Amino acid sequence: MRYTVRGLLVGLIMVLTPPFVWASGSQTQTPAEPGKVLVEEDLLYVFVDEPGHHFHQARENFLKKDMKGAASEIRKAVGFMKLEAAGATGDGKKALTTSIDELEKLASDVEKGTVKSTNDLGKAFARAHHALALHYHLKASEAWAKKETSKTGHALKAAASHLERALAWSGHEIEAAVIKVMETGREVGERLIHGTRWTADEVGKALKDLGGNIERLAED
Repeated sequence: MRYTVRGLLVGLIMVLTPPFVWASGSQTQTPAEPGKVLVEEDLLYVFVDEPGHHFHQARENFLKKDMKGAASEIRKAVGFMKLEAAGATGDGKKALTTSIDELEKLASDVEKGTVKSTNDLGKAFARAHHALALHYHLKASEAWAKKETSKTGHALKAAASHLERALAWSGHEIEAAVIKVMETGREVGERLIHGTRWTADEVGKALKDLGGNIERLAED
């Protein structure tokens, strides 16, 4: 079922590429404005790893000299990032928009054959994952302030996941302390999602530590 839904969503993104509006998941929703597509916010957490999947496939295609295929995979990742950007605010939206612009140009350059090294792909993919990590961390902080524990958990896990991928694509050696921060972020996020034992201090520390490492990566 997940892959059927994924295929439909990818098709929608690639064919229509309309403006997207996030739905909160509440019982009463305002219909999307004409020309826009309403997307359930909770649905996007199911596809949190999709940009990374398409980035890896783009690299594989690039290595096989399939430049058209590589460009297509990059554009698929961009589609998911546009979904996220539709619900982003502040610094998160700015980072995502900047990354989307970079990736769209990269896809065009790959298709033209002007990109010569996988290092160029890796740097852009690292910046994309960093933008997603920042976005999800901001969402986690906002949800926590509203006492929305499940949303905090999902966003916290997503932020940790994208930070890990950003570090991997950037070629940074991941320090043991940073690994611990990401593991803790995922663990606390999981407990928040399932309503198992957690404390406000644990959540606050997980948010602070993860945010500090996301900020630190931006400075490198």
